[in-house]
Formats: sequence, C-alpha cells, structure tokens
Amino acid sequence: MKASEFPLDKTDRSSTELSLGAEQRPALYRYVESPSAEGTAAAGYDSLTDYWNILLRHKKTLIGFALVGLAAALVISLVQTPTYRVRTSLEIQDFNANFLDTKSVDPTDSNGSYASPEAYVETQAKILQSESLIERVIDKLNLDQERPATGWRGFASRVQRMFAKTSHVAEKEELIRRAQRNLTVRASGNSRLLEVMYESPDPKLAADFANTLVSEFIVQSQEMRWKSTQRTAEWLTNHLDEMKTKLEQSEGQLQDYARSSGLSFTSEKENLAESRLKEIQDELSKAQADRIANQSKFEEAKSKPADSLPEMLEDPTMREYRQKLTELQRQYVELSATLTPEHYKVQRVQAQINQLSSEMQRERANVLRRIGNEYAAALRRETLLAKAHDEQQQVVAEQSSKAIHYDTLKREVDSSRQLYESMLQRVRQAGLASAMRASNVLVVDPAKPPLLPYRPSYPMNSAIGLFGGVFLGFGFVLLRERVDRRISAPGDAQVYLDLPELGVIPLDEAAVSQQISNVLQPLRPSAALPPGSARKSPLGDCPELATWKRKPSLVAECARTTLTSILLPNQEGDRPRVVVLTSASPGDGKTTVACNLSIAMAEIGRKVLLIDGDLRRPRLNKLFGMANSWGLSDVLWADTPIETVPLSHLVHDTEVCGLSLLPGGSCGGNPANLFYSPRMSRLLTRLRMEFDMIMIDAPPMIHLADARVLGRFADGVILVVRAGQTTTESALLASQRFAEDGTRVLGTVLNSWDPKTSRGYGYGSYGNYQAYVAQ
Repeated sequence: MKASEFPLDKTDRSSTELSLGAEQRPALYRYVESPSAEGTAAAGYDSLTDYWNILLRHKKTLIGFALVGLAAALVISLVQTPTYRVRTSLEIQDFNANFLDTKSVDPTDSNGSYASPEAYVETQAKILQSESLIERVIDKLNLDQERPATGWRGFASRVQRMFAKTSHVAEKEELIRRAQRNLTVRASGNSRLLEVMYESPDPKLAADFANTLVSEFIVQSQEMRWKSTQRTAEWLTNHLDEMKTKLEQSEGQLQDYARSSGLSFTSEKENLAESRLKEIQDELSKAQADRIANQSKFEEAKSKPADSLPEMLEDPTMREYRQKLTELQRQYVELSATLTPEHYKVQRVQAQINQLSSEMQRERANVLRRIGNEYAAALRRETLLAKAHDEQQQVVAEQSSKAIHYDTLKREVDSSRQLYESMLQRVRQAGLASAMRASNVLVVDPAKPPLLPYRPSYPMNSAIGLFGGVFLGFGFVLLRERVDRRISAPGDAQVYLDLPELGVIPLDEAAVSQQISNVLQPLRPSAALPPGSARKSPLGDCPELATWKRKPSLVAECARTTLTSILLPNQEGDRPRVVVLTSASPGDGKTTVACNLSIAMAEIGRKVLLIDGDLRRPRLNKLFGMANSWGLSDVLWADTPIETVPLSHLVHDTEVCGLSLLPGGSCGGNPANLFYSPRMSRLLTRLRMEFDMIMIDAPPMIHLADARVLGRFADGVILVVRAGQTTTESALLASQRFAEDGTRVLGTVLNSWDPKTSRGYGYGSYGNYQAYVAQ
C-alpha cells in the first residue's frame, strides 16, 4: 500500500498535507520478499547435530520410554514359561553305492541321483522333520500319554480340554504338529553336518526326544535300504531261470538259420560277400580317381602346345635338349655376326640345330603317346572294376535279406546272454548286500539336558525392550516436533521465515520468581513491617528493565548482543534510526525487547527515544514511573505546529541517562487514524534531528494495522517472537504482511528462550554462562 493510498482520518487535515508529510520522510527502504511456502515446507532437520539437539532437549521423554520398554520386556519375560533347547549334530556321509556294485542293483539309486551333495543333505534334513519319523519317536517315548503341564501351557491345555472334546487321533496329530514346531533341523554351511535342535519346557524330555529322533532316523534309513535291496534280490531270482531259457532258445534259432541260408562270415560280425564288395568298391574308387587324372592330362595335351605341358617341362631329356638348343642358337648368333651364312662353321652349327630340333620333335611325340596310353589303361581298369562291382553287388543284394534276419537273431542272442550274465551277477551281489545293514549317518554330538533355559532370554528381551522404547520415544519426539509448530529455539525463526535472527533474549528467571512471589503474597499471613519501611517495588525485577537494573545479568548481555546486530550497517552502508518493534500476537514480549534495547543503546552514549506506540494499552509510563497525561496521541491530536513545540514538551527524560520516553498519552480516538495523520511524519522528522535512535513499541500486528502503518514511517521493523508461544504460521503471516506493504524487516528477536530446555545452543551450559557474565 502506497502512502497516497492511506485512508484519511476524520480530522480537517487535507490529503495534500498527508502526501506532503509522507514525502518528507526518508525514502530509502530495503524490501524483503515474501517467504515462499516451499521455503517453509522445506524447513526441517538438515544435519545430525539437529537430531542430537532434539534428543538432548527431550532426554527425559526418551528415558521414560526406554524405562517403560525395559519394564514391559521384563514383565513379559517373567510371565513366559521357560523353554529349554537341546542340540545334537549328525554327519551325513557319502554312502558307498559301488560296494559290491549295489549301485547297479538298486533301481532307485537314492544317493547318486542328486544334483549336488548339498541337495542330498537338505533331503535328509526334511526326512528328519517328517511326520512319520516324528510319530515313531512319539510312540517310542509314549508322549501321547497324559503328562502334567505347568505354567501357562498347562492352563491353556486344561481350558482347551474343557471346551473341546477331541479324539485320540486328533490329539496325536496335534502332538505331531507341536513337535514339528519345536523341532529345527539345519545344515551347517557347506559341510555335511546337520544340527538338530528341539525345544521343550522339560529339559530331559527335550534331550530324549532329540536322541530318539536321531536313532530312529538311523534305523529308518537302514530299514529302507535293506527293504529295497531285499525286493531287488527276490525279483532277480524269480526271473533268472526265465532269462536262461530264453537265451538257449535264441542261440538255437540263430544256428539253424545260418545253416539253412548258407551264409558265411569271416568273423562273428562280418559277411564274406559284403567284405568282397567293400574291397572292390575301394579299388573302383581308386581307379576312377586315376582315370580322371589321366583324362585331364590327355585333354590338356590335346588342347595346349606341347612345350607348355608339365610333362614336357619336367621331362629330363627335354630339359637337356632345350639347354643344348639354347647353346647352339647362341653360337649361331655369334658366328652370324662375323661370318657369312655360307661359312662352314655357320653351316655346321645350323646342321646341329636342325638335328637337335628333330630329336626334340620325336621326344614330344613319345610324351604325348605315353599320356594317351596311360589314359587308355586307366579307362580299361575302371571299366573292368565297375563290371566286377556290379556283379558282386548283385550277390550281396541276394544275401541282404538273409543277413538282416541273421543280424536280428544274433542281436537278440547277444542281449539275452548279456542280460542273463548281468542278472546272475546281481543276484549274487544282492544276496550279499541284503545280509549287511550299513548306515551313512554318524552322531557327532548327542543331546544333553541343558541347565539354563533358552527362552526367555532376559538380556536379549531387556535389550529389545530398551532399544524399542528408545526408538518409539524418538519417533514420538520427532512427531511432536513436527506437529508442534511453535518457534522454540534459536535458528527456528530464520529457517521458517527466511529472515536474519538479530538476537536471543533468554528467560528472566528473577522476574519469573518475583511474579510467582507476587501471586502467592496475598495467600501468605500478613506480617507487620518495621516502622518506616515500605514494600519493595516489583519494577526492580521486571524483565523490561533488566538491562538497567541488573547490568551483569544474562538478559542484559543478550540485549547488548542484539543491539550490535541492529547497529551493524547494511549493504548500502546506512544504519536504521527509526525502528518499530512489534510481534505477531499479544504476550510475545515486544515491550520487554524494546525497553532493553533502548537502555542498551543509551548505555553506549547515544540519545535514544522510546515511543509507546501501543495507544490502546500504553504501559511504558508505568515501567519508568511517569504519568500518562501527555503523550503521542495528544501530540497527534493537537493543532500546534510540531516544529514550534519545545522538545521538553514532547518527550520526558527517564532515570536512564540518554534515554527519553514519549508515552502513549491520554487522548482517545482510533490509533490507526492518528498514525495516518501527516503530523506523525512531521513528528518523526522532528525527532530524527534530536535523537540518534528512535524505537517505537507498536502493538501486535496480525489483528491491528498500527504496526503496519508505523512501519511505513520507520527505517525498519523488528519482529519479536516468543519461544514456545509464537507459532510459525502467525510469524510467517506477519512477515508476509510487511513484505506485501514493502516495509523493510530488519530481522527477528527470539524472546523468553529457556536455555535449560534447549541444550546445544548458546555459550556452553546455562550455569557456566551465568557464572561467566557475573565475573
């Protein structure tokens, strides 16, 4: 909202004066952006230090949850019935299935069919937990008979018998299921050891059950292997005679058929005609390859010049002839160069060349004739072998059907003989194996009755209850921190509002003690005061004057620290001279902060004016012991020009050196209309020339517009928040209102912060800090 948009008051002052007065005030402002919802939602715990501080602040709650969890764990442990656990270990050895070749005798092959030794061990573990094996143990130990139960289990069993009538079979099935729940069988890593554990309220019963289970498992495995071998031996014996008779019949049929068909064999597996056919076929293949090679040479000799044939080039005679011819031709050339063709030497060399050429021609003819003869011989040999192959193939074809039938009979004889011999051997081995009972299970550690119960474990349950309580307590604390939207510790306002935190004013314990004493004073018996004495005024211990009355106090030091943050120059290099202090809601302590900051400012030798801007509830005059007959409201309602009014008529000096006060005044009317008046601007302009710092104590601004109007005339606004009371929503709303108005917000001041409840912040512990300040 601009100054020209302010609504006019109900006086006779014109809007021109209002605009003029607004132009006379300093126009230098730093606008703050409205904090976004994302920034507020992102506020949380960014480091482990924040979580540690939360734990320290709520350590009593965490300790309470931990103690409750520990007590609950102990109670539950005491109520539970003691349970004892016994342990026994077994070694599952490799069963020697090749002993007496029993691996081939037993058709089931119970050990060799597993993919890995681990799979075999796991199978044995499942067998140990089978219902049939557990039933054998129950029958052997007579566990199905009535046993006196104790504790909660005995009570539960009696109640169950009262309301449910079950048969003996159902009771036995329930006993088996209960034993399966109490039984645990597991493999020890990649070894062949099995650990068998059983739990029971009776330690001796638990040991007996585990040992009996192992012994019955060994007996059962022996019985199963013996029965399998016995059945195999009986079956082999019954079928051995039948196999012998079948073998004799097959051999007789084979011999009769060989004699009647006239088949001849070089051995038990080869036919003579087939062997002859194979030999002729091999020779025919060689002859065809030889004929093809000679035919290729012959055709090449007819199509190419004779001298280019490989036979001509590789023939030693032709090679010698070519060398001689080359030499004679060289001599002829040399002689022709110096002699005439009619010379006898030339003619002699020419005659030798002609003779050598004739011999070479005859040798070429011989080579070509030899190639043709070789081709003709290869062709005749191929023809004869092909004819012999056809004749022999016809003979083999005539005997093929007979040979097929003979081979069929022979294979039947061979299989019958092999099966009979194998069965005879297996009958002997099975008879010997059935007489032996071996076991591949070795008991490593037998079970012994334990002395101490396995469950409940008091240390374990106590630790679980303790840590569970701490965990629930931490979750409860975090949930409460999330739900509690109040600003309670230093740094919270800066995170939620995105505004600098100028300082922290701690809780004044002396003022709190005095307030409690004042409340209890009327309830105490009245005592006569000494003559001439008077009751001590409570203003000496009020937190608003702590910086003046109790200079070495922690409140005073924190007020001076906050003033340092305010007086530091901004980015433009200027310092605020007119500051409005307000809060989001009543009771946040804005008056306390304003008074202490004004006193701290006056202590450093500055002229400070403190204005009571809360015209509805003025109280600064009471704090400093002054009358409220003349104040800010009276100045704004008066018609006298402010420039002509003496300063002593405008403000009052206080007992604090350098600090003046402008009370709220006794004139009625709407304070917002008074602040809209141009006299407010002229008043501040006049006071700027007289004082180094002007602090205005404005009313809460969420429901009242006074602080927003005053903020337009000031160089900045300080938002006071009360620890543990001001909510983030109200503080954020106040900050957004100032941002929308374009008012400069210098920062926030956290008031009434209790260092005892917020460890992790500040200058060491609270006691050490107080001792340091007292020095």
